[in-house]
Amino acid sequence: SGSVFESFLIFAFFSFSVAKDSGEFYNYDSSFENLMHSGSAFEQIRRIFHVIFDLFTNLARLLLFVAMDVYWDSLAMFTTPQIDYSYLPDTDEQVWILGTSRSSLKDRVEISDDIRSRLWFTYRKGFVPIGDTNGPTTDTGWGCMHRCAQMLVGQALIQLHLGREWRWNPDRPDVKYRRILEMFQDKPNAPYSIHRITTEAITGDKKPVNSWLGPNTAAQTLKKLSVFDRWSNLAIHVTTEDGIVVPEIKMLCRQSSTSSRCNLQSQPADEVPRKSPEKSPPSSSPISHEFLHYYTALKNSERPVIVSNPISRELDDDSVEIILPPVYSVPDNLCANPLDPKPDGGSPPPPSEVPTSPNPPVPVWRPLLLIVPLRLGLHEFNMCYAAALKGLFKLPQCVGIMGGRPNHALWLIGSVGDHVLCLDPHTTQPSVGGGGEDVASLDASFHSSTAVRLPFARLDPSLAVGFVCATEAEFDALRTDLLADVLSNRLSPPIFEIHEVRPHNMPPPSFASLRTPDEWSYLW
Repeated sequence: SGSVFESFLIFAFFSFSVAKDSGEFYNYDSSFENLMHSGSAFEQIRRIFHVIFDLFTNLARLLLFVAMDVYWDSLAMFTTPQIDYSYLPDTDEQVWILGTSRSSLKDRVEISDDIRSRLWFTYRKGFVPIGDTNGPTTDTGWGCMHRCAQMLVGQALIQLHLGREWRWNPDRPDVKYRRILEMFQDKPNAPYSIHRITTEAITGDKKPVNSWLGPNTAAQTLKKLSVFDRWSNLAIHVTTEDGIVVPEIKMLCRQSSTSSRCNLQSQPADEVPRKSPEKSPPSSSPISHEFLHYYTALKNSERPVIVSNPISRELDDDSVEIILPPVYSVPDNLCANPLDPKPDGGSPPPPSEVPTSPNPPVPVWRPLLLIVPLRLGLHEFNMCYAAALKGLFKLPQCVGIMGGRPNHALWLIGSVGDHVLCLDPHTTQPSVGGGGEDVASLDASFHSSTAVRLPFARLDPSLAVGFVCATEAEFDALRTDLLADVLSNRLSPPIFEIHEVRPHNMPPPSFASLRTPDEWSYLW
């Protein structure tokens, strides 16, 4: 009897379901009730049926919702998402991205994968206040150039530690990649955090914390912050109006593997830590004795030391102040090697006067990040420089350009036709500053599979180009390629110059602006 009753309940449930779905439930119920003349036992059974019906109906709905969730999750997991290729033209054109060439039609997947593997730093919100407790907790609206600077130096670190062909894979975390990401966390002690870039950029100025930066200021800030990255031991050199002076860059990057960090790039004298000779007695320095001898001779020579002011400097994001330096009467032999004999028969200080280590170590090459600020037009980008700018993206040492359009900073990573390809930092995301786990959970927020395509004509004329050279051979190759393919382009005037020696009409760098190890302070 029990099985019969269960069968009856199932039959009644489906009968009631069909009747209810067809809209005839209540008619059926009324007819049935009239037929049975409603007795007390029948009323109890009918109520039981209604309760069971409601229970099964709710259960069926719940199972349906669960099944639909599983269905949509499976679609999201096994269906290839549609990638936006709107930044690529519909015609087959050559696309250059940081030294790599591909077809805009045949290699779209590879192009998207390459772009997605670049570090994408954007606006963030909710981080620790910058400066004091009343400082900003978001860089939305003012930190776009800060983020572009992060992307440029981030690409340099990726190429140094992981290689240009490295590709981001969220399913295979890389220890070096994770360590690089942690250097850009939104917290004060991260080497290249928004906090350090902001505070260092406004040091000595009366600008508010949330001030917009130009490309040159951002480059100078990165140079100062590189001392906090001892892992990479990166030497950042920012050129001025004199262009690239090869011997000075090589002198900067050649050092002993055990030497303390030194920075021979021009910067204000009041930023140089000075110590008295009593506090810094002469000691056995691991710095190359050739390096010490050269600069000691130059310091003790009778040649004048002239400090050059920049020919141009930024006033704000859309204007530039032109400064003409004074005219000096510079001797012809000013830029000669001070170790060479003097015309009057004198001789430079002998090497014995220079303190050296008993066993001077062999100098090694520090990885170089060379940043060249440019002004390619007064208020608008001059299209005559477009061909040269395209040529920069063909160089394997190129790590992009800090630039964009007026009041809208972008990181330029490539070109296609008459357009540049850029990563845009103007997206606000939650901050990342809680440690390694925080970085891992928000890993995808550092990557974008799409780019922005911008015509060359819409570029802001103020730019800063970055090159990374892990070895001296790479720097020599960069110099050769620049001279052969970029700076000698007949379709474009040179965008900067490369000098094998400092030209006679250019004053040498100021000794007061040299950042040197403490043990050298007695020389000055």
